[in-house]
Amino acid sequence: MVFNFAERRDAIEKEGVYIGGYSVWKALVAVKQDGKYDTSEDRIERLNGLQEEDWTAAEEAALLRKLDLRVLIPCCIVYFLAYLDRVNLGNVKVLQASTEHSITAALNLQGTQFNWAVSISYFTVTALLLPSTIILKRFSAKRYFPCAMILWGMIVMAMAALKNGPGLLAARFCLGIPESGVVPCCVMYFSFWYRPRERAWRIAVFHVSNSIAGAVSGFLAAGLDHLNGKGGLDSWRWVFLIEGALPIVCAPVLYFSLLTFPEDSKALTERERYIAINRFGRGATRSTDVTWDTSAFLRLMTRPSTYFLFTSYICVTIVAVSQATFLPSIFHYFMNFSTTKSNLYTSALYLAIIPFYLIIPLHSDWKRERMWHYLVPVILSIPCYAVWTYFSFNSTTTSIQPITLYGIAILGKMIVVAQPIVLSYRSSTLYGAAEQAVGTCAAVASLTVGSIIAPQMFPDKDGPLYQNGFIACVALEGVCILTYLCLPVLLLWEAERRKRKTGHAMPLRAILDAENAQVSDAAIARLHEIQEQERAVHLKETKMAEDSHSQHVEDVETGKARG
Repeated sequence: MVFNFAERRDAIEKEGVYIGGYSVWKALVAVKQDGKYDTSEDRIERLNGLQEEDWTAAEEAALLRKLDLRVLIPCCIVYFLAYLDRVNLGNVKVLQASTEHSITAALNLQGTQFNWAVSISYFTVTALLLPSTIILKRFSAKRYFPCAMILWGMIVMAMAALKNGPGLLAARFCLGIPESGVVPCCVMYFSFWYRPRERAWRIAVFHVSNSIAGAVSGFLAAGLDHLNGKGGLDSWRWVFLIEGALPIVCAPVLYFSLLTFPEDSKALTERERYIAINRFGRGATRSTDVTWDTSAFLRLMTRPSTYFLFTSYICVTIVAVSQATFLPSIFHYFMNFSTTKSNLYTSALYLAIIPFYLIIPLHSDWKRERMWHYLVPVILSIPCYAVWTYFSFNSTTTSIQPITLYGIAILGKMIVVAQPIVLSYRSSTLYGAAEQAVGTCAAVASLTVGSIIAPQMFPDKDGPLYQNGFIACVALEGVCILTYLCLPVLLLWEAERRKRKTGHAMPLRAILDAENAQVSDAAIARLHEIQEQERAVHLKETKMAEDSHSQHVEDVETGKARG
């Protein structure tokens, strides 16, 4: 496997199945042949294409601009508002700290109640990941997202009336119900509209709204802290009231902005729908695909690659979510910054990471490379936690200044840049709506399960040095790197096993779905041509194997006769 990996991968990718690889050179330089990009994604896209493109590059570019306006930007707004309402608990924790007006004192939070309040919403999010994608496939994003926004906005506003810790736990548990589909549904929604080579940057822009929300939440919390006592309400209650009202106000606007599916969107012209449908080939996600397929679910959940990717991504998310939740606390207690500075410095960090969030995934799409664009940000984040770990054990003997410790936090924040790359890679290795739903949810489950674990990384009892949390972050990043390096080998092994069993490296469900796709007659004819070619190759290989076996038996018998 080690010595002929590239050869075997190229053979499988000729059948339209994406594997990926380890080439550092291809991560840096765009390889072309005959004037066209010659990467795995490009070759597969040309192979899986059902017909020659009978539209111009200008027409497709105009369609992409419209999709960015009606698909990407609305999804960014949804994620921004969801993350704003999810991350605000970390910001309100330090408002009016050590006074009777703090959320800790007002709700009489004891022990790890606050940590569990952060975690508990992700239990419902995890449980409802798959149902949410099925609902989106059934009713479309146009209906799903506005309804979810109104529901979670009402729950957040109701949190302003909380009286005790159990009430906070109950509210956060319910918040996970409408927010469960935000990430998996948006990633799946992108797969209906964007080609694999267009997704990493779009998913990155989508995740930038996460960073902007974190920054805005910090600034809002710092500003709303001045409302403490106004109207008889503590400042943390004002945060929940105002931030909860935002998604309710925006929901009607997004309903009229979002598109349904390429096959039935009334917001596109006939020509635009034609291009949107036919620029995808076999394995693409379509509204005509089966919504649920139990056998596809079972097959996907028995693939080793599913669990290796889950492990790698969960390591990233535990570190990233613990950052999002506890950076204000780390700055306040570990680095001795004031409450206001802690929130503002956290917001500044979110803003500083945005250029990396955009540039690295854009470069990944340009080079069509998903290995090193993921690993390098993870590797860069290790020195931050290594230095913090060193300082936590030598705080009395070292002269590292708090502002220096804060300065290297930008390296620690680099780990969030890896998230859009891994989601793009996962999406590119799934075929058809059923696989997209299950596979995307399995990947995003890493985020939700990681979000359950992350709030336990920096408990109050470990403060102010948080030694255990910093050590754990370094260890998780090491596991993340090792498991991700195994993915191309596992994907190749799985594809070869499918080919031996069925004669096709691509899952049969995706081939059957392509038969039912609403594409042109020419595309269907091209599809049958591809399938006949694959059958002919398979029959030829089978015949050669049988002939070889027969010749071997004949040679053995001849040898015995001579003996």
